[in-house]
Amino acid sequence: MTIYAYALIGLIVGILARLALPATRLVGFWGSVLLGALGGIIGALIASVFIPGGVTTRLHPLAIVLAIAVSALVSVGMTVFTRNKRFA
Repeated sequence: MTIYAYALIGLIVGILARLALPATRLVGFWGSVLLGALGGIIGALIASVFIPGGVTTRLHPLAIVLAIAVSALVSVGMTVFTRNKRFA
């Protein structure tokens, strides 16, 4: 059940990343939200490597920090990567 909590953390970070950065064509609002959720889950899975006992049974501070960091990197990274580059 806690994997849903990490996904929810990622959703919130994805929404904040969408509000902070200008829109792109390839990544819409729902794309940013889903990328944030995916990043939150990946961050929790990365934390499960370092935390004995697993993070899937309870929330752990390191897993929360990694979920926030990875979801921010995924959301912001994809938005910046898909931004159209214009040369003057």
